[in-house]
Amino acid sequence: MKLLIGIEHQLLRYGLIQLIKDVHSVTSMVVADSPSELIQSLKKYSFDLIVIDERLPGTGGLRSVLSVLKGQPIQAKKIFMCPGNSGELELTFKENDIQGIFYEYASLDELMMFFQQVIRGERVVLRMYGHEAKKVGSVSTVLTKREEEIFNLKVRGYSVSDTGKLLNISVKTVENHRRNIKKKLNIDKNHEWIEWAKRLGSL
Repeated sequence: MKLLIGIEHQLLRYGLIQLIKDVHSVTSMVVADSPSELIQSLKKYSFDLIVIDERLPGTGGLRSVLSVLKGQPIQAKKIFMCPGNSGELELTFKENDIQGIFYEYASLDELMMFFQQVIRGERVVLRMYGHEAKKVGSVSTVLTKREEEIFNLKVRGYSVSDTGKLLNISVKTVENHRRNIKKKLNIDKNHEWIEWAKRLGSL
């Protein structure tokens, strides 16, 4: 995935980069910490995921950034971070110009779920009410109860066959559930099962 991060605050930018890397593999990345760098990067390169702090473009600059974003490939996921509720961005969201909006004070679980949903192709707004983000669902709610059981057995070293016997289901059903879990959590490699288990508190 080719990533563009347009955030001036260095610590916040670093944290979001690490979170996105936990959710999906990143093949290349461009960081823009000023409006001119952001616009130049958008004009010069194509990206799969674009994350921009609403404050970066500055007063009156949001429209120019939205205009340049239209030049990105149709499959590019465009996300904005806001310090509070933003009527202008939510209107843009309704017009299908961007795929996601999230607000400050969101928890790590909420943000991970948010990025998972957007990367899967969903359109999501993580809303703010006062200083609390309206949850789009904790990470654990991504999996069904049966998938959680199979996930927990997998990370504890149970084979497909042993899992099937223990849960009284066929090997094929276990394999199907494991495939669905991998798709939902964007798991590509074996070590990512363990990483997710730690995040979910399963280990």
